[in-house]
Amino acid sequence: MQRQADPKNLISALHMHAVGDLMSLMEGFYSNIEDGLFELAFSSENKLQQKHVVELMRELRFRRKHLLKTFGKRVQASAKCWFGLPADGLESIEERIMAREMADKSNAHFSYLLQSIADRTGQATRVVLDKYKLPISPEEVSYHFVMSCRSVQFDKYSIEVVQNLFSRFVLDRLGSVYGAVNTQLEEAGYRADDNNVALSSSA
Repeated sequence: MQRQADPKNLISALHMHAVGDLMSLMEGFYSNIEDGLFELAFSSENKLQQKHVVELMRELRFRRKHLLKTFGKRVQASAKCWFGLPADGLESIEERIMAREMADKSNAHFSYLLQSIADRTGQATRVVLDKYKLPISPEEVSYHFVMSCRSVQFDKYSIEVVQNLFSRFVLDRLGSVYGAVNTQLEEAGYRADDNNVALSSSA
């Protein structure tokens, strides 16, 4: 298939669609988080932990709009990273470490698709990106989530409480997002490097 004349428009459109899909996953995360936190609270015999979890549940409900808006803006703003431009703001080392740990399982699970997307977008943009550093990779999505939690003044413990639920309802469901992006790039005429993908899938 003939490649699209303006790859910048293609990548920008793909990113916008991916952001929309991510926001749908975030809505699903919020729809399920109270049940998950209730289960956590009442499975613990630690009264202080129970109290903290219940308070966190209230805070998440109260700050839902702000958290989702901040997350959406951060992911949307990362579109320029496809083209090798730096992200806005300074890197936060502690939050980056948390994000990397959160994303570890999903990075391994989606390694094949991430490598394919990296190969195809590299052809379009002439920018070589690490598959785990793609703007919509599990690590980057996790980092935006952690930083969004920080923006609403959640402490490290609070983030740790909800990160398993975030992994379950967002990170574990990124396959459909990546599949759609990969398919559209393929249909636009960009091919994956079969050797790189084979190495990625056997790693």
